[in-house]
Amino acid sequence: MCEKLPPRISLIGFMGSGKSSIGRLLAGKTAYTFIDLDELIEERTGKSIPEIFARDGEELFREYESEALYSLSDTAKLIIAAGGGAAVQPANRKFFLNQSYTIYLKVSFKEFLKRTRGRTNRPLLKKPLADIETLYLDRLPLYRQVGREIVTDGRSLEEITREIISRAARDGSL
Repeated sequence: MCEKLPPRISLIGFMGSGKSSIGRLLAGKTAYTFIDLDELIEERTGKSIPEIFARDGEELFREYESEALYSLSDTAKLIIAAGGGAAVQPANRKFFLNQSYTIYLKVSFKEFLKRTRGRTNRPLLKKPLADIETLYLDRLPLYRQVGREIVTDGRSLEEITREIISRAARDGSL
């Protein structure tokens, strides 16, 4: 079945949607290489994501993010877990539309709150709740614009992974 899959599968969605967890599982089931875009940025810059946001600002982080994403353009058999804001950048949306089979992992805002409760390692979580909800609502149309939507609420990682493989195999190429 894996020979029918597109060369790159990207997972986008809001924080807490399961991109990294599902990406790792998906890579294991397809023999693709898993790339967490945030981890790649940290490796290349020698700084943590919170450090980049604090020292360099979000604008420079987004540049690092685009550079890291496009560096994967010619590599096949990849599962890419993109950060929650990656689809915000127009250049990145072009990548997700043209160079990757992109899945939008949809998480409700209520479920997002449940999944991220108690986490302190993400810059976004330091904002007031109303600001986070506005950001969530602002990003939804961008995710839908570039990704094939799969709802994650109330579903197991296995179930979601099976659906991604089935849809990607059925759709075939980019």
